[in-house]
Amino acid sequence: MDYEKVHLSLLISTMISYLTLECVSSKTTHIVGDRVGWASPGYNGFYENWSKNVTFNVGDVLLFQYNPGLSTVVHVNKDDYDHCTTRNVMQTYFRGNSSITLDHPGEYFFFCSVGKHCEAGQKLQISVSQGNPPSKTS
Repeated sequence: MDYEKVHLSLLISTMISYLTLECVSSKTTHIVGDRVGWASPGYNGFYENWSKNVTFNVGDVLLFQYNPGLSTVVHVNKDDYDHCTTRNVMQTYFRGNSSITLDHPGEYFFFCSVGKHCEAGQKLQISVSQGNPPSKTS
C-alpha cells in the first residue's frame, strides 16, 4: 500500500469537505458602526447611514461592541423603535460586545435604552434577506 497516495487523498478530501462546508455555511459578522462601535453617535442617522451599504442575510451576525453600563442593545418591534419605548422588548443585551444571529428574513429593530441615547440616534433598523439559495445543477 502506498501511504503517500493515501495521505494525499485524505488531505485533498478533507480540503474539499472544508471548502464545501465553508461555501454552504458562509456567514458574515457585521461590526455595528464599524470603528465607532455601538455608542451614542455624533449625529442622528449615523447608524442608518452605516447600514445603507451593508447587505444583511439570514445567518449573518451583528456584533454590537460597547462597554457594559454605558450602553445596551434592546431588540424591539417597529412601534417601540419609532418611539424609543420598551413596551414590547424581544431581547435585552447589557453585558457588552453582544452578538446577535439574524435567524429569519425581515425587519429588525434595535436601540440603546440608556438615558436619551435612542433619541440621540443610537438606534438601528435593518432589513434581512433570505440570501442566495444554493445553485442547482442539472
